Amino acid sequence: MTSAQGKTVIVTGAAGGLGKAIASAFLAAGANVAVCDVHPDRLASVEEEWSKSYADRFLTRQTDVSDEAAVQKLVDDAVAKFGRLDVLVNSAGVMDGFEPAGACSKEKWDRILNINLNGPFLTTKAAIAQFEKQEPAGNVIINIGSISSVHGFKSGAAYTVSKAGLMALTKNTAGFYGDKGIYCVGMMLGGMDTNITDAFAQGLHMEMFQKIQASQSPFSPERQVPIESVAKYCLFLTDKDIAPSANGSCVMFNKNWPEA
Repeated sequence: MTSAQGKTVIVTGAAGGLGKAIASAFLAAGANVAVCDVHPDRLASVEEEWSKSYADRFLTRQTDVSDEAAVQKLVDDAVAKFGRLDVLVNSAGVMDGFEPAGACSKEKWDRILNINLNGPFLTTKAAIAQFEKQEPAGNVIINIGSISSVHGFKSGAAYTVSKAGLMALTKNTAGFYGDKGIYCVGMMLGGMDTNITDAFAQGLHMEMFQKIQASQSPFSPERQVPIESVAKYCLFLTDKDIAPSANGSCVMFNKNWPEA
């Protein structure tokens, strides 16, 4: 497995699910890791668990990624503790309830885009400012996208737009900063068993959901992308020999569902 010895990594939305798996993979590979989440109870659980194995190599912060001041504090605290920043993984995200535009409230639209798109913009902005203060060392930003980044009819309007925007942010960032030694890669993930689906407990727009299901082969548990595999791939993408050639890539990582 790729070594991340001595690197400092920030992973957002990392007190559970995919974000925690990614953070754990970097810790196991020797990195210092700062994680944030909005759920204090989940953060406390992570802190208790990791303190047994990783001592002073991790930092937890309750952070709303749509709050610019909070994001800046996260970056500042990570640098103050570990001395630098090398990698940012934008994993924080929320799902909608499959609402089409005509049924999506302004409140839900704003919430989804604030977390899924404004958040990665703010963390990217803060991380790049820090990267530019340091000696170039192959810094990497990994954005966790979705099949909805490239397929317009796989989720509700708000989630689809947020993830399509994240793909565009990835490519734009890669284009401008690549020759400065700052690389940006997107992962377009398929269905996973993560806490992002907590939103479904609030109910689904069943007509939209059923139309989407009817437009493709059915999703089933064996088609789920293992979160541990995603975590390993994130680690791989930060390798100094891989990151430059992967710059600007938006990698479909979806267990071929929906079928290519």
